[in-house]
Amino acid sequence: MSSIAVTSVPSPAVPLPSETPSAETTSPSPPLSGKGSSGAAAAPVLRIRGLRTYFYTYDGVVKALDGVDLDIQPKETLGLVGETGCGKSVTAFSVLRLIADPPGRIMAGEIRFGDANLLWGLEREAKFKPVKKTNRVKVKRNFRAIQQAQERVNSVRGAGISMIFQEPSSALNPIFSISDQLSEALRLHRGQEILGGLLTPLPSKEAIESAITTLLEAPPGSEGQNVRAASQAFGQALGHETLGTQAYHILRQSGLSDEQRREELVVATHRFQLGSLQRRYVQHELRGVQLREETNAALKEEMVEGRPLTGRLRSLRSRALGHWFRGLVFALPGIGRRAKHPAKDEMFWRSVRLLEGVSIANPYQVARGYPHELSGGMLQRVMISMALSSDPSLLIADEPTTALDVTIQAQILDILRGLKHRLGSSVLLITHDLGVIAETADRVSVMYAGVVVETAAVQDLFRSPLHPYTQGLLNSIPRMDDPTKHLESIPGSVPNLIYPPSGCRFHPRCPHAMEICKQARPPVTIEAEGHTVACYLYHGPVVPP
Repeated sequence: MSSIAVTSVPSPAVPLPSETPSAETTSPSPPLSGKGSSGAAAAPVLRIRGLRTYFYTYDGVVKALDGVDLDIQPKETLGLVGETGCGKSVTAFSVLRLIADPPGRIMAGEIRFGDANLLWGLEREAKFKPVKKTNRVKVKRNFRAIQQAQERVNSVRGAGISMIFQEPSSALNPIFSISDQLSEALRLHRGQEILGGLLTPLPSKEAIESAITTLLEAPPGSEGQNVRAASQAFGQALGHETLGTQAYHILRQSGLSDEQRREELVVATHRFQLGSLQRRYVQHELRGVQLREETNAALKEEMVEGRPLTGRLRSLRSRALGHWFRGLVFALPGIGRRAKHPAKDEMFWRSVRLLEGVSIANPYQVARGYPHELSGGMLQRVMISMALSSDPSLLIADEPTTALDVTIQAQILDILRGLKHRLGSSVLLITHDLGVIAETADRVSVMYAGVVVETAAVQDLFRSPLHPYTQGLLNSIPRMDDPTKHLESIPGSVPNLIYPPSGCRFHPRCPHAMEICKQARPPVTIEAEGHTVACYLYHGPVVPP
């Protein structure tokens, strides 16, 4: 950030900066993605329009979000910044329909994930009646419609949109091991791949013995590189990558002779040599996964087409109920433990592979451990591995580095950057740290009091901030190249969103406020390619709806 200069916001009496196009010279509909103007813009992964989320409290209605518009492009990192309480996390929770209801409720808007409208049917979920002579509102909820909406959103949670929560120690269950919690995510979103792999037979006994001999003859490397490569080759030779992961940890154990390692490697292959009971259990679970995927496909079709598929869903739920009754035999203690053992082992080693992917130290021991045994940085890595277990199209990271020290923050950001490039996912990065945004984001949206006030490419925002609030945020950051710089603060405080200011919500704190700012909310205008702002100081073309 030391190389980025910050310009001053013009006062109302001063003309706009020369580099800012005027309404006459700006094309009527330039691309808003900040990715350039060559060719047609790609359809956004996530499109939010007019999102309003309110909280109904005894003191009144808190208008936490009041008309939020956002676009996230494919393979893009969009940073969402602002003061505490401006609505960043509420935006993320609204996308996944995780707003606690009551007291919260999404009131209006459109959230499109690809072709699916995640808020389809919102108008049927509740009715509202103001309480006379108060600022309160009575909400009559249609719980059946709310349950149906949750089922529809569940079809894209995890598999399509994943989230890294702000506080991992609160998001993880303290009574289940790390591998159990990762296994649940794997079973939900990659169950067909994992269970189908268990039914894939191993090569002949001679081929297994030959692969084990080759593995044990591999020369150890100074830091295990040779052992890792040999273990991966072992898993590939037997057709199961998790065998390679397990083999690596067997070879890295100290105090084992070659004969003991050979015995453990042979035992490791037994989970793919299923007995009749175990095979029946895996086939039963696989049918359940297929039914769930058919149901999710029908729910997504509802959101895409905007019409209920009542008959089709009723048939799928009836089949799912019959499937559940047929599986009760596997709930018996003696039978269930033997039947589930291979699947449980496979899920455990899949969990270890996930933890290896986020560079966690000693993933085997971490997978066996519990959340209270891990540090904040390790817990955050666990959350990242869980969020990415299904290769989502969109990853929402809600302040993933807030509670971590600087060294761990850098490691977590490196992991996010590497995983983004490897998986090709889009990222919504929520933070109040503008240094993190400068290093990580492609575009930035600045929020204030439940509305987006400015959006631009990251370099454009830091070089030429337009909105007075954005200018105030940047002026509060110390600069390494100018240690004598006077740090400024934004006067006043965040408004009470039960009684938000009229017009522009920032006008009580704005040094350039005009009379019109108090009367009407400013429109969002285009001031440069990919640079939009909601402020009466600028007069570019209004962003089309």
